[in-house]
Amino acid sequence: MKRIIKQLAGLSLAALAVFGMGTAAQAAYPEKPITLVVSFAAGGNADVMARIQAEAMSKELGVPVNVVNRPGGAHVPATMSVLEAPADGYTLFNWSPPSFMVVPLTRATPYKPLEDFVPLFAGISASNALYVRSDSPYTTFEEFIEGAKGKKLKMGVNNLGAPPNLSAVQMADQFGLEFTTIALKTVPASLNGLVAGEVDVAVGQVASLNAFGDKIRPLIILDNNRKDFYEKDLPGVRTVGEAFPGKEAGAWVHGGFAVKAGTPDDVVKVLLDASAAAMDNDAFRASIPKAISWYWVHGVEDTTALIQSGKDLYSPILDGLGLLHK
Repeated sequence: MKRIIKQLAGLSLAALAVFGMGTAAQAAYPEKPITLVVSFAAGGNADVMARIQAEAMSKELGVPVNVVNRPGGAHVPATMSVLEAPADGYTLFNWSPPSFMVVPLTRATPYKPLEDFVPLFAGISASNALYVRSDSPYTTFEEFIEGAKGKKLKMGVNNLGAPPNLSAVQMADQFGLEFTTIALKTVPASLNGLVAGEVDVAVGQVASLNAFGDKIRPLIILDNNRKDFYEKDLPGVRTVGEAFPGKEAGAWVHGGFAVKAGTPDDVVKVLLDASAAAMDNDAFRASIPKAISWYWVHGVEDTTALIQSGKDLYSPILDGLGLLHK
């Protein structure tokens, strides 16, 4: 009997030792480089911002956060590459409106964003504004609404179904306007087309004015968020919600980091703490390029709610265009 008790005691001590080793291993996260998958090509705003955020996270976590660009395939291959990796916190996803809203709303996808991922934060805004040329007779949004009625002006957007196009569609519906939509492939190309006279009006990101200066004039911010989020980019320019309470105009555009669902809670907490320490401060905000607007929402619950609000906003617009997957 004494021998059995000693054996059991030995087993108990061994089990405690193994448990202790497991706890220490978890507490050591991260102990190797982390991969951040970006579903856009290198060089664009999404990629630039992802790299800035990755560098800030690296400093907090003490390991490299390496960006891997996987563009193409309507964002599905990049998204799935994260879900095919272990749920251990060593593969992060740079989620965006196309990957988490537009694509899943317009077609059947092999993933469900809010079931298969744990969103950590939103830390970028590329919400849109309505622009005319600087010599346009329209100096206010009210003048534009009145002048555009019945004219079917040429509207420049980057791509059909992309956020600028959805912003324009929603605005047209809310204010009883019609446009001939001209897709010019990229937002800068849309605004260059505006400057060149190819289109009468264009939708571009809030911060686009930084690149085009006095060649274009912003009339309204196509967003219902608080104006102060955009004050540094378009000082004095109103949001639709501010100018017309009760009106909805402006496809929602944000992005941030997420991990695969099933990632251990303690790992998620490390990532949340590191992202808050790295980015929720004035020094980090000062490092953001002028072409990118900052919009900080942090934590799984709040970020999930933000993403759901984007889906709720996009769905009726896509439905009206006949693009909603049912």
